Parts: sequence; C-alpha cells; structure tokens
Amino acid sequence: MPGSWRADTRIPSTAHTREHNVAHHRDADPFTIAAPDGLRLSAARLGPAHPPASVVYVHAMLTDSTYWTPLTECLHQRLDGGIAQIVYDQRAHGTSEHAALGARAILSTLVDDLDTVLAHAHGAVVLVAHSVASLLVQAWAEQYPRRARALAGTVFFNGCPEFPWRPNPDVHAEDRRSRRATHQLLEELTTYLFEPPLRFRTQRRSPFDTVGGATRLENLEAMLADLAVYSGAALTAEAASVLRAVPSWVLTGRLDPVVAPSRSQHLAERIWSDYDSIPDAGHSLPYAEPGKACEPILAALEVAYRTQQQHGGPL
Repeated sequence: MPGSWRADTRIPSTAHTREHNVAHHRDADPFTIAAPDGLRLSAARLGPAHPPASVVYVHAMLTDSTYWTPLTECLHQRLDGGIAQIVYDQRAHGTSEHAALGARAILSTLVDDLDTVLAHAHGAVVLVAHSVASLLVQAWAEQYPRRARALAGTVFFNGCPEFPWRPNPDVHAEDRRSRRATHQLLEELTTYLFEPPLRFRTQRRSPFDTVGGATRLENLEAMLADLAVYSGAALTAEAASVLRAVPSWVLTGRLDPVVAPSRSQHLAERIWSDYDSIPDAGHSLPYAEPGKACEPILAALEVAYRTQQQHGGPL
C-alpha cells in the first residue's frame, strides 16, 4: 500500500490559513450516478479513481454535497491526494434530480441511493455522515448488514440515534398558516448549519443557497420531504449490532443547539464508538472546523492501514 495516504503522515495543512469557498474542489471529477429508480444523482470524486482507500460523505437535510468542501480540501492536503473522497447530492438536493411532483421519498429509497453510491468507492471505505444523515447510515447498515460490516470505519459528526426534533404532525397540511409555520421551522433548523468560521470572515448561508437551481417552492417541498423521511427514523437494535462490528468515531460540538451532545454520546454508547466533543464547536462542526473534523477520519484510515498490514487484503 502506498504510504502517502497513511493517517499519521505529517503533511502540513493550510486549511487554517486560507478562506474556504463553498464549492467542489477544483481538482474534483464530477460524475452522475443512476439511482435504482432511474433518478440521476450528482456526485464528485476528489483523488484517484482506483485508490487504496475511499472516504464517502453523506450530507444532512437542508444542505448538499458542497457542505463537505472545507473538510475534503483539508483531508486532501493532509494526505497529499493519496486517497479518494466521494461526495454526492441526495435526491432533490444540490444538482441532483427532483422526483416527480407529488412523489415523496421514503427512507428505504435514500438507503438504496446510498448503497448505489458506495458501489463507486474502492479500497478500504470509510463512511462519514453529519447530523440526521447518521440515521440514514444506520438504516443502510440494517438493510445491508454484510456490506456495512465490510466498511473500514464510520465517522458521525453531530450524530444522533433518533430524530432530534419533533415537528408538528400537521407539517404537510395545505393551509397557508401551517405552511408559513413550517417555513419558519425550517429557517430555524438551518440557523446553525452554516456557522462560518470567524477567522475566514465568510457569510452565513441561507438554506435556499444550497439546493441547486430549483424554484423556492421545490426547495421547500424537498425540505418538507426530508422532515417526513427522518422524523420517524431511529437506531434499531439490529443496526446497532451491525455497527458495533465496525470501527467508529462520534465527534460533536459541545455548543450544538440542534443535536444535543448527550444525544451524540448516547449514539456512541449504543454502537460502541469512540466519542469526543469539541468545546467551542456547534452543529456546523465539519463545515466550520475542518481541521478538527479531519482527525477521526485520519484515525479510521490509520486503523484500516494497520489492519491491512497485519492481515492483508484488497488494499
């Protein structure tokens, strides 16, 4: 295995000394993935096409794949481009296609999308998720336990074992008052998603800046669909059993007002994961603190490297 991707490689990072733009890395290779139902998902790969290891990122609701840009750039520099990193826009987010008008996604649909994306990852695979996307990974592990156990590692930023909010049961009601209240709820939920690093002097982003060229109504419908998909999700005993077989890390911010740190700690306890919290970080930990967010991913890659060195394998 090439030593350039090892997690203990001491390559200086410039992530703390320059401003991040929220866009795919200039060296990333964009590609399209056909979901099982034919819908086209936008994706991008940073790094070699056939690497010794791959990191796959799953964004949360109300965001898209560009949320990972500060982190993927930081890791790309730390490892001198020795591994691949894959990001993708979930359906109805970013530049991925929207389903037919009136069609609502269900969690199993997103699970199948994720499984299709993972088929494009090579080498040792580390799966990374933020916020409620941890629930999607948990559902995938339950539905595809054999493939989940083959992961080199999982990393959950601000993860949770159940949906952290309780939306109004009438969230899909058609009356104007309900829709206005729902819009206000969504604005509140996104307040902490794009906390810009103060050192970079970047502007706070609007939730509607992150969902491609769709109309405002389409974007709102996509957000409502996210609430419907994730609000009933929770970590099951079956999924926890599968994830316990995979090296895992849970990292959160002690100032997270969206997913309370106690929820992230509970997730870590249930899946027997390493757990840590960053004192001054909030819900936007992987976006605002990419240098710190790199560490559990580097740890996962180091475990994968040492395992391969001891036992051999596809790397």
